[in-house]
Amino acid sequence: GMAELEHFIGYGGKHLNTVRYHPLKKETLVYGAAAAIIIEDVNDPHKQEFLRGHDNEVSALDVSANGKLVASGQLGSVGRKGAVAPVVVWDFDARAKYGEFAGLSNGVLCVKFSEDGRFLVGTGANQMIFVWDVSTGEVVYSRRTESPCFMAAWGPTDTAGRHPSYQLCTAYDSQVLVHCMAFDVRSMCYALSSDPVQFPPSGLQRKHICGVVHDGFLITGTSAGDICVFNVGAKVFRAALPVCNNGCTGLALCRGTLFIAGGDGRVKALAGQDAHWDVLAENILESDVAALTVSADGLELVAGTRNGKLWRLLSSDLTATLQAATHTDEVTDVAFGSSSDVVCTASSAGEVHVLDLSEYMPITATSAKSAARSVTLTSGAEILVGYDDGTVRAWPRGQPATSGRGNRQAPLWEIQAHRGGVTAVRATLDFIVTGGNDCAVRFWHRATRELLATFSNHRKPVSDLHVDQALPHVVHSGSEDKLVVAYDLKQNKPIIQHFTQHSNVTGLSQRRDREKEVVSCSLDGKILFWDVDYSEPTGCIDSPGPTPDSPAVRLRCVEVSPSGRYIAAGADDARLYIYDLASCSCIQECEGHAGGLTSVRWSPDQKQIVTAGRDGCVIVWNFFEF
Repeated sequence: GMAELEHFIGYGGKHLNTVRYHPLKKETLVYGAAAAIIIEDVNDPHKQEFLRGHDNEVSALDVSANGKLVASGQLGSVGRKGAVAPVVVWDFDARAKYGEFAGLSNGVLCVKFSEDGRFLVGTGANQMIFVWDVSTGEVVYSRRTESPCFMAAWGPTDTAGRHPSYQLCTAYDSQVLVHCMAFDVRSMCYALSSDPVQFPPSGLQRKHICGVVHDGFLITGTSAGDICVFNVGAKVFRAALPVCNNGCTGLALCRGTLFIAGGDGRVKALAGQDAHWDVLAENILESDVAALTVSADGLELVAGTRNGKLWRLLSSDLTATLQAATHTDEVTDVAFGSSSDVVCTASSAGEVHVLDLSEYMPITATSAKSAARSVTLTSGAEILVGYDDGTVRAWPRGQPATSGRGNRQAPLWEIQAHRGGVTAVRATLDFIVTGGNDCAVRFWHRATRELLATFSNHRKPVSDLHVDQALPHVVHSGSEDKLVVAYDLKQNKPIIQHFTQHSNVTGLSQRRDREKEVVSCSLDGKILFWDVDYSEPTGCIDSPGPTPDSPAVRLRCVEVSPSGRYIAAGADDARLYIYDLASCSCIQECEGHAGGLTSVRWSPDQKQIVTAGRDGCVIVWNFFEF
């Protein structure tokens, strides 16, 4: 069998303006998702391609006007010295890396191509600004500024002479600069001159977040929620016009219409020039707008919001429809019910999403103030979720995926289950079983939800719970205290306590053949098999490694496939491992996530595997059996 990456769900809404429509292909969207860049058809979410080469979240993105190049910058590297934040240029048609530029660190704030795609400006959290020649890789200009520069915008290119000259606007603190970049015949290279823009004598304290140059004017969006207009030729401030609250986070221009994105969820279309602009249309989305981009034909916009959602808007009246829902923090759990088309995911931001895998569209979305740790889809129409605040809440499966701004739904019911938070929840027709940070395992009556039994065998938090497939009144629990325990609810007692020497148990599943042994994964990379009649493990599969160079694979989650032949496990090294029980060996290591895996689940038809990661992404893998 083989798994291949089929679909990535992970926009997240964390960074400003990391969503871009392709300037020529009107149905193609390019956006950042954790450390990957996704190229997606807005009309067919099954058509996705990936650019991978960053080792931390993509924090800045641009596409050249001719559509041939993509530039992306990342947050400071965790693994490399000095928190370096490389800027990568990609060949769009080849879907491959074209070049890489160094010099920025701690995070890239902004990357922008010149109109002709020949030059690239990049700014970083280390207060550096660079202009690179994309074709030669040379640094044309570099400077350390007094404070970080969030905004850079190119003006039109002057092609009159033998060597084109360029106009670039940048801003930091409350300064706005206009640069002219022209070819110097004496030194045979481009040189940059800079002039500050004149402000009124009273001054204007603003943090400029984004900007565009249009018709000889620079228009910036500021953290104060206004747009500032400057005459670029005269290098003079013209006006500050309030447009939204909580900051103007994005600007997009198309055919004379200026679209603005607000930190208050507002999207507006404006028409005008210089200091006079009129509102043509406006809409308010569910959450602060973090990205706004116009399609090549000008008919549509895509907006990304801070709550992890992507929206499609008609540019004529700004009516919005939901395009995708993603998590905004670490994804903590994945669950299937009986259908292979419906999967449920939860996050430490308290979000619970139910997704239709045939369309990749959200069916249901709920959110709570507390982190969601464990989720299960019951045979009824309920989603049971365990939270850090110690509650288990039941949500209806048919909750709409979009809510108005600030609307909070109410759960069907909730129980206070564990002090210090719920770590696992499972349900049968007769009972609900929960595990917690208080090291306890508790059984609850399914209908009345009264407490039936509490077991305190573990000395560390309960990592996972598994309801036995052969004996539905038996439940298994595992913990990093190296114990695997089986409880019989009919006898109201633990029936066996398995102990391992070195294996901190993180996940549980069960074989479908032989003695239906319980399967555990652990931080030493071992997959162990447990028979209810023996205290010692009855079998073991080792993961690849450890070698002197690579330590043991720290496994976090495990599941036996529906046919019983394969095992999927996820690890802290961000890889998905597939094992074949016929040969008792690892047959595949799959890369896709940028952070450790927290949960792995097979679809009931075994055609797909869904993984959840600390990077905030959910990845759907297709699985082919040979």
